[in-house]
Amino acid sequence: MTAAGTRPRTGFLFPGQSSEYVGMGVELHRAHPLFRAGIDRHADQFRRLTGVGPLDVFADPAAQTRAELLQPAVFLLQVALAEFWTSCGVRPDAVVGHSLGEYAAACVAGVFGVEEGLELVSARGRAFAAVPGVGRMVAVGGPDPMELERLVAAHNGAASVAAYNAQERIVVSGTDTAMEELAAAFERRGWLTITLETTHAFHSKLVAPAVPALVAAAGRIRHRTPAVPLALNLTGGWAAGGELGAEYWGRQLTSPVRFMAGVRALMDDGCTLFLEVGPGRTLTTAGRAQSDGSELWLAGLSPRTPDSVTVLEHLTRLEEAGIPVDWVRYHAPFRAVGRTVDDRPGADRPAPAPSTELPFRIERIVIHESASAAASGVAVVRHRVGQAAREVVDVSVVDDAGRPVVEVFGLELGAGTGEEAGGPDQLSPEEAERLLASLDALTEDQVHALLPLWAGPGAGTPSDRPRSDTHD
Repeated sequence: MTAAGTRPRTGFLFPGQSSEYVGMGVELHRAHPLFRAGIDRHADQFRRLTGVGPLDVFADPAAQTRAELLQPAVFLLQVALAEFWTSCGVRPDAVVGHSLGEYAAACVAGVFGVEEGLELVSARGRAFAAVPGVGRMVAVGGPDPMELERLVAAHNGAASVAAYNAQERIVVSGTDTAMEELAAAFERRGWLTITLETTHAFHSKLVAPAVPALVAAAGRIRHRTPAVPLALNLTGGWAAGGELGAEYWGRQLTSPVRFMAGVRALMDDGCTLFLEVGPGRTLTTAGRAQSDGSELWLAGLSPRTPDSVTVLEHLTRLEEAGIPVDWVRYHAPFRAVGRTVDDRPGADRPAPAPSTELPFRIERIVIHESASAAASGVAVVRHRVGQAAREVVDVSVVDDAGRPVVEVFGLELGAGTGEEAGGPDQLSPEEAERLLASLDALTEDQVHALLPLWAGPGAGTPSDRPRSDTHD
């Protein structure tokens, strides 16, 4: 437990390839200027290195099958997410990456800059693209690592242990034949096996042909001593500075990832909050497997949850755990009058005219204007589906003087603008569920686009609260 008044230590976890999904980061890029700026700042370099834009890879399933496009896209997504979290006051006290994710971890730790990292990871992707995508990888729930290693070694180099992710969570890699034989041997022992979808048999001899080009590219990058503690894949221990260099990345490519030891190093160093910085939940799942339950594990972006909901829920939980979240910084990009969801930073537009096309009414209620009371305000959708079909969103915003203001917007579903023109009682629970799900985007960007409609003095009393039906 963290002592009262003490900021808990936070570990950033950077996942590797196979964590990606179609659409990763696209909604957050659209919704939040802080993240968008982190991506767009390097979009020209990304396009020069790959021939396409980063969003093209985030959203295209065909592009994600090409290592020379996918690997730099995953790297850029992760470092932009790390910059986003840091801008919101969530700073890493230590970092660890998994395979490809170790490049983002090294960048965030200060070993090299984002532009240098993009050059290096792009070269890594091109090196992999030149290597035939043969072999496969299999995840194993093996309770006996020594027995598993003996079975792997019996294949005389055709198979390797690729990753030690957690107790009874090991990945093996190698030729198709070796993997088929090993999977059968594992299953005879009652061990759970899952074949992974990967472009290559990573961390095996099959990818050794990519090493020379990678080492040559890494030799052109200046490696610095980590400014943030970095646990290494090769050893599971802390990087002291001298280990990291061109040869390290060559050895890392064909050696086992010792993530279990790396995350244990972070835990032993006092980290109690862990944030997966990237897509998926692979690393938080693996980390939680060796946790005693006292740590907080927050997964990465997911195709099942809107990005804006994910980041707001995470920020709320981090603040509850003792992290001083910078809500002013988080909400500052939305302060421009009339900004809409598709605007870029600095583009002010007139506020949209009110409309009655959508069947809900938004009521603004100022509940307090104290900076201290508003410090924990956050826009989070909490569905309450039932006969009233009413939705409440708590929003923390910043006024023109830079003072936080907490406001409550009640979204009441109905068929028209007046209370007599069809109300929420006319909706079935199923219809209400669908409508509320369609309003998820209002948790952040659209709510802030609507704020200017009610901006102005004298909004604090019930008698003069504006009311309007509108849509974005």
